[in-house]
Amino acid sequence: MIVQAIDLFEETGKVSQRYAYWLSGHQQIKQPLSGLRLVQQQFHIFEPLTIQEHVAAGVYITFNTVSPLNKLQNTTPIQVLPVYEDAQVDWEVTQESKFSWSQIFMTWEQLASITGESIAQVKAFFTRHVSKETGTPKSLTLTRTLSQEFNRLMQRDGKQLAQVGKLYNLVLQTIEHIQVQSHIQQCPDCQKKLFESQNIIEADQFASTDDLAEQVGLTHTALELGFAVITGMSIGEYQIEIAFRRALAQPNSNQSLASRLTADTGWTQQDIEKACLKRFGVMSHQLGSMQ
Repeated sequence: MIVQAIDLFEETGKVSQRYAYWLSGHQQIKQPLSGLRLVQQQFHIFEPLTIQEHVAAGVYITFNTVSPLNKLQNTTPIQVLPVYEDAQVDWEVTQESKFSWSQIFMTWEQLASITGESIAQVKAFFTRHVSKETGTPKSLTLTRTLSQEFNRLMQRDGKQLAQVGKLYNLVLQTIEHIQVQSHIQQCPDCQKKLFESQNIIEADQFASTDDLAEQVGLTHTALELGFAVITGMSIGEYQIEIAFRRALAQPNSNQSLASRLTADTGWTQQDIEKACLKRFGVMSHQLGSMQ
């Protein structure tokens, strides 16, 4: 089944009834300024389908959320997608899936206006630090700063100017994060401090991010971004992995592995399972049976 994205939704924001066999969901669009848009979407796709969509040139910043609330998925990085020319894309889903996200779109013209640079300079930044190819995304760790800015954006404020300001802040913070991550990837001194933070967590899995940053001499944001660069995991995910190792080394108990880890780390069982799948490729109960 091939569906055109432009035909998917009714004026109410719900998926059109003619596609009800294949999927359900809704969409909300806010466009406070020309060239600046916030799209919130939720999909439950029942059958295999392909959604074809016209994608306008600009930068797309996507935050995965937990349906039906606009709460961020703590273990999921955000996606930054530069599109240098208008394009037609196919989004293929081969099995039953659920998706929920909030996406900011800003044209190159709008981005140039808020950064004070030319369109060519803005595009050059993204080709240098994100991708030279249209449509290739970059993953960024969902840091505390980005999470806070996103939550401010989701606060219900009827004033258009306030919403524009929140969108601008979130976009500029994302750009700053890209710069920090690029610096870390090229800085041996920063990487040395990050490996030191990894060793500290090995010794004390409950060390807070604030304490880690202070001990190794990095900013909170640099530590969060850089830790993912050297380990492929967020600090929280790495702490969960340490908890996995220790839990598996202990004798079996009547309590499930996920329950023990949730109690030890304070993370939700959903985040525990995501971390387990990402690192080990199985659910926690399957990992427990492999002891």
